[in-house]
Amino acid sequence: MVVPHRKKVLVVDDSSTNVVLLDAILHKEGFEVITSLSAKEGLKYISSMDPDLVLLDLLMPEVSGFDFMKIYNAMEKKRKIPVIVVSAVGTPENKKLSKELGAVSFINKPVDIPELLNLIKQTL
Repeated sequence: MVVPHRKKVLVVDDSSTNVVLLDAILHKEGFEVITSLSAKEGLKYISSMDPDLVLLDLLMPEVSGFDFMKIYNAMEKKRKIPVIVVSAVGTPENKKLSKELGAVSFINKPVDIPELLNLIKQTL
C-alpha cells in the first residue's frame, strides 16, 4: 500500500509561542511541520527540507519576512513554494508589498485557526 505524501509546512516566526501553536495545530491536521525561529534559518530549510508551503511572519530581527521573500525570489533553481504571510501588521502597505513579493495570501494575527486551515487547504 502506498502511503500518501504528507504535505510539509515550514513555519517561520521569531515568536516561539506562535511557532508552538501553529506546529500543534498543523500536526493535528496531518501536516508535517518544520519550524524556524528566524528567516535566515528558514531560507536554509527551504533548500534542504523542500516544503510544500511557507507560513511567514514579517517582523523578525536581522532578516525580515520581506527580506526572506526577496532572497527566496532571487534563489536559483527555486521551486515556486507558496508563501502565506501571517502577521500582526496587516496594513494595506504590508499586504500590497507581500503580494508584490510573491505571497499568495496574508492572514492577520491573532490567527483565526479555521480561516488559516481553510486558506492552507485552498493553497495546497
